[in-house]
Amino acid sequence: MKRAFTLIELLVVIAIIAILAAILFPVFAQAKEAAKATQVLSNQKQMALAQQMYIGDYDDVLPSYITRAGSGVSDGTWRRTDIVSWVQMFHPYIKNGAPVWPANLASSADPGYVPPAGMHQSPTWTQEKWAKAASDPNCDGAGFPPPSWVPLKWAHSHFGMTFPANTRPGANFLSPAEAPPGTQAEPDYYLAGSYLPGTPDNGLLARNSTMSAGSVNEVARTALITDGWTGTLNGKGFGTTFGCESANMYKGGGNVVYLDSHVKFVKGNSERYLEQGPDGRWFKKFYTIDR
Repeated sequence: MKRAFTLIELLVVIAIIAILAAILFPVFAQAKEAAKATQVLSNQKQMALAQQMYIGDYDDVLPSYITRAGSGVSDGTWRRTDIVSWVQMFHPYIKNGAPVWPANLASSADPGYVPPAGMHQSPTWTQEKWAKAASDPNCDGAGFPPPSWVPLKWAHSHFGMTFPANTRPGANFLSPAEAPPGTQAEPDYYLAGSYLPGTPDNGLLARNSTMSAGSVNEVARTALITDGWTGTLNGKGFGTTFGCESANMYKGGGNVVYLDSHVKFVKGNSERYLEQGPDGRWFKKFYTIDR
């Protein structure tokens, strides 16, 4: 006697397979995302080691996200040969991921979007996720990124480096005229890093600023590199973003490279982790060097 499946039995099996697939597909997607996040963490650990070697070679001076090459005067192209980014400065220590201008393009040509190379290319980064975090009210707010930024052009890195902006009047050239109130809504901050845009030829020498690692009170919780962006912008400028722009990169947050060279995932907006000082003022926990 031959035995065959009935239509009802086949439908039951198909239904069971569909249910299992519905359960397992999200698990597979999460596993894939976790694998990408692990790769990003590993890449940033290499950047952290390069950061440490760079600081050691330059007498304890923190890196600047840019320095100027040659005359320091832009030729008005997207290639920006007058700029040396932190990515290029770290390359001798990493030997992986130097930005590469397309060989078939003249420097005056619009390159479109050119992704970063090697470990500076994050498998979790998208311009949409970056822009969404940047335009959040707790980050740069509505209107950012502006047309002069997007669409992004020649990417040096899917990560960004801090520079010495702060809310200390007179602390350096980036200080605002008046300090904000130090409230939870507008906390104090003093970012780590140096800033070296000036040369004798471009009129920006007065803006140069350097900072030593020794001036940072707590290197184990002071951020220097986060998920973000470094590269040429739509309007032929050059920029970097960090901190709050990494809030949506993966698992609802992003990684932070600290000055002691450890790397840690931070959930959400890393600039909204606040503490209150003895004076009652609130400050950004990972972005204030002197607390």
